Amino acid sequence: MEPEKEKTHLHAGHRDRMRERFLQSGGVGFADHELLEMLLFYAIPRRDTNGLAHTLIEEFGSLSGVLEADTDLLCRVEGISMRTAVFLKTVGETACRYTADKFDPQERKTVYDTTEKVVTFLASRYLGVPVERVYLLLFDSAMHMIDCYHVCDGSIVGAGASVRRMAEHAYKKGAATVILAHNHPGGVAFPSQDDMRITRRLYQALEILEIPLLEHYIFAEKTYAPILRRCIDVQERVHDETMKVATAPVSWKRNKP
Repeated sequence: MEPEKEKTHLHAGHRDRMRERFLQSGGVGFADHELLEMLLFYAIPRRDTNGLAHTLIEEFGSLSGVLEADTDLLCRVEGISMRTAVFLKTVGETACRYTADKFDPQERKTVYDTTEKVVTFLASRYLGVPVERVYLLLFDSAMHMIDCYHVCDGSIVGAGASVRRMAEHAYKKGAATVILAHNHPGGVAFPSQDDMRITRRLYQALEILEIPLLEHYIFAEKTYAPILRRCIDVQERVHDETMKVATAPVSWKRNKP
C-alpha cells in the first residue's frame, strides 16, 4: 500500500472507531477535544484532526471559546481554512440557538434582583463539579439573565479566563451588568491574591465599557463568599497610601550627625 493511501486508511479506521464509540455512548465520557475532533471530521475529510482539536482548545481556552472565536482568529491557526472556520462558527451559533430554545421560559422571566436568587442559580451550576470553573453572568437593565457564559474550566487566571475575552463577550451580548463567579473545589470560599487581582482588572475593564461588575462570588462546598468589595477596598487603600507617600512634604535639610 502506498504511504499516502495507508495514512488515509489509518485515519478512516480511527474515524470509524470514534463514530462507533459515540453511537454507543451518546458522547458521554468524551473529552471536549474529542468532540471537537469529531466535528472537524465533517469540515476536514482527509486529515488527522486530533492534534488540531488540541491546538484549538489550547489557543482559545475551551470548547466554547473555540466555537465563539471570530473567523479571522480561527484562520490564524495552522490547518484552519475559512471553510472550516465558518463551519465552527455555524456550530457555535446553532448551539446558542438550541440553548435559547431549551431554556425554561419561566427562568427567562426571573428577575435576579437579590443575592439569594443569584446564589441559588450559581450553586446549582457548581453542584458536584470537581474542577475549578468560571462563569460570567450577563444581565439586561431589568436584571433578566441574558447569558450564563461558561468562561473556562481551570484556574481563573488561566488563558481561558482572560479579562479581555470576558469584557468583549459582555460588550457583544449587550450586557447592562455582570456578575463573575468561580469555585474552589475541596477548598474554602476565600479569595487568593490572583482572585483579587483578576477581579480588579475585570472591574476596571468593564468600567471603561460602562458595564458595572456587580459582584464576584467564590463557591466552595456548601459555602460562598462575595469578594468584590474586599478587592476594591484593598485597591483604594493602596491608592490612598501611595498618594500619601507621593504628596508627603520632604525636608531638604541634612540630618546632623
